[in-house]
Amino acid sequence: MKSEEDPTIDSASESLNQSEVQTLVELQLSEVDMLQSMFPGPRELVVDDPSVLCDLRDFAEGRTTLLPPHLELVINLDVEKGQLSMSVNLPHQYPAVQPTVFVRSQTLSREAQHRLNQDLLTYLKTIQEGDLCIGPAVTWLQEKGGTFFEDYPQMENTEDASVETKDDKFARLWIYSHHIYSKVKRKDILDLSREFDLTGFCLPGKPGIICVEGRTQNTEDWWHKVRSWNWQKILCKKREEVNISSDQDLSALRRFSTFEELGSENNIRVKNGGFHVNMGDVFRYLEEHECGYVFKDYFGISGRPT
Repeated sequence: MKSEEDPTIDSASESLNQSEVQTLVELQLSEVDMLQSMFPGPRELVVDDPSVLCDLRDFAEGRTTLLPPHLELVINLDVEKGQLSMSVNLPHQYPAVQPTVFVRSQTLSREAQHRLNQDLLTYLKTIQEGDLCIGPAVTWLQEKGGTFFEDYPQMENTEDASVETKDDKFARLWIYSHHIYSKVKRKDILDLSREFDLTGFCLPGKPGIICVEGRTQNTEDWWHKVRSWNWQKILCKKREEVNISSDQDLSALRRFSTFEELGSENNIRVKNGGFHVNMGDVFRYLEEHECGYVFKDYFGISGRPT
């Protein structure tokens, strides 16, 4: 078992003995083997970190007692009228508990994508507890996924009208996470932010910090999706909101011109494999974007550049 500093250990796994966790991991691996036989193409099934598969097999077969990170993968599906991408995070105790699953498509409206994920979640809840469910989820998407593309143009027009008439506020959310390591989550955060026309940044590592800004409805929809993923701890530390007119230029309110993941290219020094950053550099970055005041909200002390 890894130390408390390892971000992949959770309380539910610690309540199980090694033999029980090994049995669950064996079931996960058997399902992944089946999925790989169903999707042999190089871009059909993508494992976030292939070395995790090897580590999980070593653990399941008793060659190590160190519990590896969660298995994360993406399954890309061609369905009638479009393409779907399903991101999956398997907790160590899966299938005894439900996995984290999120489906997106570049050609689905936000409303249709939301309905698809809600319907898929409803379906997953009908599967008997303890049964493997990623395979059934894939089958459900292959059978039902195409129906969500049917009235895409009309939904897009309705959505745009809704934004123009109802969303009369601009918001900036400051998110704190215990850690952000997962490459899948980091990519999903970037993709979702662009999908919802949000600017800001994601600072991976421990702790993880995210800022998103844009129309209030867009920030709320983004936050609703992100917080539903499997996190050790994530919360909104601060919310800023101002009223706007229907024809107001949002760029004048934005502190950030795009959404990006922070790192060495932003002159932020990283150490310990890129998972710990120099907080003085973070404060300097916030100051450069007129946001230095939030440093105290995050860490309880006033920041200073180094």
